[in-house]
Amino acid sequence: MTRYLLADIGGTHTRIATAGPGEAPGTATRYRNRDLSGPTEALQRHCATHDGDEWWVAAAVAGPVADGRVQLTNLGWQVEADELARRTGAVRAELVNDYQALARALPELQPAEHCALLRSGTPVTGTPMAVLGPGTGLGVSGVVPAAQGWGVIAGEGGHVTLAAADETEAALLAALREELGHVSAESVLSGAGLSRLHRLLHGVEASPEAITAADQEADPAARETFDRFLGFLGGTAGNLALTLGARAGVFLAGGILPRLAASRLTTSPLLERFLAKGRFRAYLEPVPVQRIDDPAAAALLGLRAWLDDLRYP
Repeated sequence: MTRYLLADIGGTHTRIATAGPGEAPGTATRYRNRDLSGPTEALQRHCATHDGDEWWVAAAVAGPVADGRVQLTNLGWQVEADELARRTGAVRAELVNDYQALARALPELQPAEHCALLRSGTPVTGTPMAVLGPGTGLGVSGVVPAAQGWGVIAGEGGHVTLAAADETEAALLAALREELGHVSAESVLSGAGLSRLHRLLHGVEASPEAITAADQEADPAARETFDRFLGFLGGTAGNLALTLGARAGVFLAGGILPRLAASRLTTSPLLERFLAKGRFRAYLEPVPVQRIDDPAAAALLGLRAWLDDLRYP
C-alpha cells in the first residue's frame, strides 16, 4: 500500500506525520533536533514501524533547495533527497522549501480548522493565493492556477527592499541603512527585525520573546514596536497581493504571529496598511486575509498535496 511520510524540519523541532494519497495527515510526532543524530533518524523510526508499505517521502526545509539538497546551517545538517530515499527505502523522496510547502497547502486548507479570519472578503475563484510569514526570516510564496491543479512560486520575496509609508518609518529605515546597507523586508519582518525596531524606537535591547510577552501585558513600548512591525507587514502583504494578483486570499504564517491574539492583529495597523494602496485600494478590498494558526501542520498538508501532484499529474 502506498503511504506518504511527511516531515517538517524546523530549526528546533522535526515534526513527522503519515498520510495516504488524498488524505489529511495524521497526528504529527515531534522530535527535538538536538536529540537526533541527523535529518533521517526520525523518518527511519517511522518507516520501521510500518513494514510492507511503499513509502513516498517529502520533507519541508527552511532553506533554498538546489539539485535535491539543502544546507541547514543552524543545525549543521545537509539534507539530500537521494539520501532520504536510500535510508528510508522510499520509492521517491522530495525536498521542498517550507514556504513552497505552505503555499501548496493554501487551496487545501479548511479555514475554520486551520486559520483565524482577520479580514473577510469575497475571494475570486481561480486566481492566485499568497502566503508570507515573519519568523527566523521572512518566508514568501504563493500559488497560481495551472492547466491542471496549482503551480507553486519559488522565489526570495523576503529580500525585496522595504518601503516606508510615513516620516517615522522613513527615519527608521534610514537608521537601518546606516547599519545594514540594504534594508530588506526580512531585516525588519523577522525575529531579529522586531528586536531592531524596538532598539531604534526605545533605545533598549530586547529579545523577540521578551517584546512579545511585554506586548501581551499591554506594555506601551512593546505595543508601539509591534504596531510599527505589523504596519510594515501589512504594507508588504498588500504589495505581494498586488504583485501576484492574489485575489483568492492572502495568508499570514511564521513563528511570531500565532503567539498574538487575532484581536491584536485586527486592531493593529496591519489591515489598514494592507489596503492603503491609493487608487488600488478597491482592488484589495475584496481580498480576505487569514492567519495560519499552525504553520507546521499546514506545511505537512502541503507536502501531501505536493506528492499527490507528482503521483497524479
